[in-house]
Formats: sequence, structure tokens, C-alpha cells
Amino acid sequence: MQPDEIVRLVQAKGQNELPPVKELILRQTWEGETYSDMARAFHYEAAYLKKVAAELWQFMSEVFDEPISKANMRSVLEARSLTLPEVQLIGPSPEEAASTVRRFTFKFPSGPVPVGAPLYVERPPSEDLAFQEVSTPGGLVRIKAPYQMGKSSLLVRILAYAAEQNYRSVYLDFHQLNDQALESQTHFLRWFCANLSQQLGLSPNLDEYWDEEIGSGTSCSLYLKRYLLAQHEAENDSPLVMVLNEVDRIFEHPSIARIFLPLLRAWHEESKRTTQLQKLRLVVAYSTESYIPLNVNQSPFNVGLPLKLPPFTLPQVQDLAMRHDLSWSQGKEGLECLAPLQQMTGGHPYLIQLALYYLCLGEMSLPDLLQSAPTLSGIYRDHLRSHITTLEARPELAVAFKKVVSALEGVPLSAQLAYELDSMGLVVLKGNQAFPSCELYRLYFSSQLQ
Repeated sequence: MQPDEIVRLVQAKGQNELPPVKELILRQTWEGETYSDMARAFHYEAAYLKKVAAELWQFMSEVFDEPISKANMRSVLEARSLTLPEVQLIGPSPEEAASTVRRFTFKFPSGPVPVGAPLYVERPPSEDLAFQEVSTPGGLVRIKAPYQMGKSSLLVRILAYAAEQNYRSVYLDFHQLNDQALESQTHFLRWFCANLSQQLGLSPNLDEYWDEEIGSGTSCSLYLKRYLLAQHEAENDSPLVMVLNEVDRIFEHPSIARIFLPLLRAWHEESKRTTQLQKLRLVVAYSTESYIPLNVNQSPFNVGLPLKLPPFTLPQVQDLAMRHDLSWSQGKEGLECLAPLQQMTGGHPYLIQLALYYLCLGEMSLPDLLQSAPTLSGIYRDHLRSHITTLEARPELAVAFKKVVSALEGVPLSAQLAYELDSMGLVVLKGNQAFPSCELYRLYFSSQLQ
């Protein structure tokens, strides 16, 4: 049986359509996902999902007159499908079935948009410029954007382009750094080298190239050039694309940032003098430049190709809405309908995708969605709660942002506070002035920050 059949079976037996979150839990449970997996993937709290799931299992137990839990749900329903084949013939009308199929053509927005997916919005010329730079000897691409603005989706396409060109590639997400790797410069650089080796299918011969007397930074460079790139060249003379995502994760550890960031700059600069490092193409994605003081000649944030991912424009929002089969979004009238959504979200890609997903469900109108958006009952509650948690843990950030959302004009902030709020996507910087990045944040945080 397939998940669609299971949903129809449960709805037919219960003679009622499942709410979206319960249908989500049923589908994901059928696929063997844990509540923690669901919470991470779909931006719910695990505790909330467990509470809703308990209601679902109780409902299903009553419907099937048999105890059903997360652990036994699949086995019970598979057995039922064998003894109750006639139930599978009971289902929604053709119109309702078509509506159900349409609702789940578009998945809940989570993570990078896969290559070839119809919902990826290009922001030219970013893609073409990135492809051109990774095709350039010693190329360095710097992609700057707040969280959920589309960095990972662009990185996926860069990796796909590299594969099309028969380049080898490695990908490291610095959000996956563990505490042990962050204990010291040496721990971090050895973690870095070991992960590169593993992805290239090489044994991590770290000790053979590591010499603390010359320093961990120099040891890391020697390992890259004399082992990783040398082995790579021996097996495959094509370029090596190194993609580093969420690099600003190490800004929280200044000693590590002060050794690693200059290394990236040094490798890029050396590629202008040596053919070996011309094979290395660096792609660095981050939310904001380091506010850690670095010598101007050591920073990787003032060299290479800079790409700053902008928010969606109103025409891009309309195009995406039409791809969601929202017929009312077409033409001039559609633009007028979507303009308040653009203003509310500031064109933030994730917030736009989330709104269009819920509008596809048909459970609320756009005016209703916008009215509840800046509240704890709106579709953005989890997104907003995440930000409020961060701000409450950083009182100085909360005070600064309170000034921004309460002001009628721009507010000057210290460089570090401006960097951090910008990296969270909460403000836009115009000169030395900070403004709320969208109406959603202005409305919500002006009431929540006390």
C-alpha cells in the first residue's frame, strides 16, 4: 500500500477528512520517520507533534476498533487492507480526490529545493555568475544571505553543475560541527581535513602530514596540497569544487575563525601563482561577514565573486503562485492580490513558500492568512518563535531590535549588533540605518519584545 491509499482508507473509515498536520504525521509515520525527524523537517515542535499524534492514534483506534499506536500503525493497517479490501473502494468523490492530489503535489517547504523541482525561483544573474566562477581556475564564490533565503538551494545547483562538468566536489555544512571539533584550532582543522578525505574516498592520513611545530594552519595547507589535491590530480585531473555552507557558525569561536578564514584567503591568493591550487574552486556560503577583526589582506570576504541573494520581487512571487496553480494570482489583479503578501513578508523566500503552501491547502483565504500572520496563531508562529527565543537569550539584541521595530525611521546600530540582526534576516541595512526587513517582523516584535 502507498501513503495516499492509507490516507483515503483512514478518511473513508472515519467519514471525515484528516486535518493537515494529522495527515502529515500519518504519512511520515508510515515512512518510518520519528517525531524529531518530523519536527526538524517541517518546523514543528516535537512535543506538539506528539500531542497531535496521540489524538490521531486514539481516533484511529476507535475507527478500527483496535489499539493503534505509532509503533504498530503500519502493521495494523497493512493487515486491515488484506481483510477489508472493500474499504479501499470507499473514498472521496473524483472532485475531492483531485483536490487531495493537488494539495500534496506541493510538499511542505523544508530544506533546499531539489534540482529540477518546479518551485525553484531563479534570481538572475546569480546562478550563471556562480557557474562561471567555479569554471574559473582558482575561483572563489561568496554567497551571503540570511537563513532560509535560498543559499542551500543555490549550492545544490552549483554542485549539480559541477557534476555535469565532471568536476569532483566536496560539501561541508558547518552546522554539523560537533563540540569536540570546536575545542581548538587543531581539532577543527583536523575535523575539516578528515571530512574532506572521507568525501574524496581517501584514507585520512593526518598524522603523516601534521606537525604542530609548524602550526596547525600550515599543516592543514600542506595536507590539502600534498595529499588531497595531489591524490586528486593523480586520479582525476579535473577541478575540485569545495562547497562550505554556514561558515559563520565558526564566528562564535574567534580563535578558530582567525586561523581558518585567512587559510581560505591564502588558498585563493596562491591559486594566482601555482597551477596546483588553480584546480581548487571554493564556494563559501554565510549569513553575514565576520565581525571578528581580521587584517584586510587575510579576510576571504573581500575577494572572489560576491553574491548576495535578494528577496523575491512581486513578479517572482506571482510566478511562484501560478506554479502553485493558484488561478486567482494571474494578471494585473493577481499582482494586486499578492502585493500585501509581498509587503508582509518582504519577499522572504521561505515565508512566501509557506504562505503559498497553506493557500494551496484551501483552508484559509489570503486575507485571513495575512490577518493572523503576525500572531501566535498564524502560519509563521514557529518561525517567529525561533527568532524570539534567540532574542530573549541575547538581551542586547532584543533591545536593539525593539528600537528598530518601534521607530518610524531607520535606527543607527553598532557594527556588531547590525551584523547579527542582519544575519538573522530581521533588518535591512541602508547606510548606517537599520530598518525592519518586513511588516511581519515589525508587527510581531513591536508587541512581543518588552
